Amino acid sequence: MNLNHPQLSPTINRTRRNPDGLASPVRERHGIPQPDVDPEHPYVMTHIGLFTGTIKDEAGDDRPYALYIPATMKTSGNSTIIFIPGGEDPVEYFEKGIWKESLERHRMTAYFFGAPKGWRIDDPGFEIDAATKMMAEMRSMEYFPWNFPAIYCMGFGDGANIASVFSIMHVSILAGWSAWGDTNLDDGLIKLIGDAPSDCDSGLKKADIPLPAFIIDSNESNTVKYFKQACKVKDEYLYNGFARIFRQQPKPGESYINDQACSEVWHATYDDATKMGRDVMTEKMIAFLEGYKRWGGEGNGHIRKTQRPEDIGMIKTEAVIDGLKRYWYTFEPSAYKRGLKEKYPLVIAIHGFSCSGEFFAENSGWHHVGEERGAIIVYPTAYPFKRSFNMGRFGADIAATPSWNAGMLTTGTDPNGPDEISFFKQMLNMIEKKYPIDPERIYVTGHSNGSRMTQRIMRCWPEKFAGFAPVGAMECKNEAIPEPDDGYLRNVWYTMGEFDLDGCSLDESTSNYITVNNLCAANKIDYSNRRYYETGIYMNTIIRDKNGIPLVRFTGVKNWPHTYSPELAFMIYDEFFSRFVRHKDGTLEYLA
Repeated sequence: MNLNHPQLSPTINRTRRNPDGLASPVRERHGIPQPDVDPEHPYVMTHIGLFTGTIKDEAGDDRPYALYIPATMKTSGNSTIIFIPGGEDPVEYFEKGIWKESLERHRMTAYFFGAPKGWRIDDPGFEIDAATKMMAEMRSMEYFPWNFPAIYCMGFGDGANIASVFSIMHVSILAGWSAWGDTNLDDGLIKLIGDAPSDCDSGLKKADIPLPAFIIDSNESNTVKYFKQACKVKDEYLYNGFARIFRQQPKPGESYINDQACSEVWHATYDDATKMGRDVMTEKMIAFLEGYKRWGGEGNGHIRKTQRPEDIGMIKTEAVIDGLKRYWYTFEPSAYKRGLKEKYPLVIAIHGFSCSGEFFAENSGWHHVGEERGAIIVYPTAYPFKRSFNMGRFGADIAATPSWNAGMLTTGTDPNGPDEISFFKQMLNMIEKKYPIDPERIYVTGHSNGSRMTQRIMRCWPEKFAGFAPVGAMECKNEAIPEPDDGYLRNVWYTMGEFDLDGCSLDESTSNYITVNNLCAANKIDYSNRRYYETGIYMNTIIRDKNGIPLVRFTGVKNWPHTYSPELAFMIYDEFFSRFVRHKDGTLEYLA
């Protein structure tokens, strides 16, 4: 067993801190032609069906894969890497059984990764290197919008062994994994990887990070025991006819709004699986994986159960606006359904690049705020369009994906994209006609590309909103450009994670500093009068005007990546939004 391979080094793989920091570099682009969006079905993937390709392993051999993208695939949908039995062809393996039907049913893309010469079980680092290059394929976004929180791993036959190593190695990336085959790993290998630092330097080892697992093998392998320990399950189990279910136990007194004690380890024997049949068990394995997501957050991300729009109780509205088919989801709190109030606050929560309204609902949890505080929440979805400019590490040749045409103060908007301010004005007009919205309490927040959209709304349409809360991206990069001198105050709370795209420093050379100072200038307040304090993981800077009103806030979150969380949503509403109203004449009032 080769335990000295660089891929098994505990010094690599800081994937949560830096999503670009996978051990293998992103491969060269294939130059895949990108079709136009179908205006009749703009939210259907532009690439659908079975695609094939190869990557080169360390020995210089071509390693084949087959990629299947179902017609039912949604933006920011689920994806899995499947390690097939050694020696089998990926296309032929895909065509066996119910793979197509099951992936269509669960709206999941799948990469079937092969080893024509057999898996090198004696040298797992070699195989992990090749598999990491496969993950780079997924991340390229040439075929579909890659969804970081919903990546899974599966292994079959001797591929189950490599899937086991891959899952322990990349525990903070995956939201779940499953295997049907030999998962009994070398004890030294398990200890080597499990003892390595976790991916966000949170003081934990990889072995401390829960990961839901569904494993079928001859007996309870050491890999099963590893994940039972990592998930902190009870010894007692439930049996559902498919597997024995070991459940994670919550710690007394802990809140699980963001980090739920929901990870489970399912274990079945070959005899159990044979009784149920190959197709039935494969379907059950996929359904198991689809039930989990790993959202960004402190440390190594948080496992939460998947919530679909219907689970949340959201209402979908579709409309043609400026000639484009658009949609948004609305969450109605119980207070509204029971007619307990006359007017309701409204929060518009805007998703990030390659995301969607329903996906951001799961991530941010603003509907929890709406339910408990009696507010209506709206989650709009951006229109997919082919960008005409470079998207950093993605380039310009990525598949069309929902993205707000928000631009930046220094670069402006993409001429290929829609007029977003027009969209938001028309959407809000329709919402106000349908719901008894309090016109003085309308707020907007967004993450990443949605953060920039929030800031664009703040710049172009400030008089309509009583608060702005952009998270995870700043509007200014290199130079300060004063806001228009229109007389409107723009109360804003910026939030950035320590391991976010721009970090959370307010040093003078940073985009954070430039953007914050830009808004101080627009509000005619002095940045030098700022106050700094820390509360737990939050590092807060507040700049008040001469009347003591906190018009500009900036919060850095320790040990956080590029993310949004339900805890943050509650904090923004309770400490910021709920304390401001915007009167009909555009004046802002602070409710101390």
